[in-house]
Amino acid sequence: MVAKETATAPIDAAAEQGGESPEANPLAIVRSEDLPPPPRPLPPPPPRQMSAESTRREEVESKITAWEAEEVARITNRFQRQKAIIDGWEGEEVGRANAWLKKVERKLEEKRAKALEKMQNEVAVARQKAEERRAEAEAKREEKLGKVMEIARVMKVFGRDPSKRSFFKP
Repeated sequence: MVAKETATAPIDAAAEQGGESPEANPLAIVRSEDLPPPPRPLPPPPPRQMSAESTRREEVESKITAWEAEEVARITNRFQRQKAIIDGWEGEEVGRANAWLKKVERKLEEKRAKALEKMQNEVAVARQKAEERRAEAEAKREEKLGKVMEIARVMKVFGRDPSKRSFFKP
């Protein structure tokens, strides 16, 4: 009890000298009379008597628990292996499908390029033939115009008017 009184002496002296009160200072030492009494410890449980049957039961339960953990680990490991196999198979199948798709796309692109080239060649041939036909038509037109001009000149020279049954047929 003496220690408790000496511990509170500085608090009382500080309060009398106009210092802070113990309630305002959280670091102040609190009087033991202000503290609630400590809780009473619970009485220890009565000692259990270990029988052979209870020890056998605990032993069986621990073996069951160990077996259960081992089986769960074995099943989990098997699942992980199967999952890895399935993931690998999936990767192979996806790779194979992608390779086939690339091959088909490449072949289609080649066919498209050949068809485009063939079409461009056909267009060029058609334009060339059209140009030749235009030139032939222009040549025929020029020839017929020349004949008409010649007939008209001859008619003017001889003073004959054009008849429907002209000897000179244009």
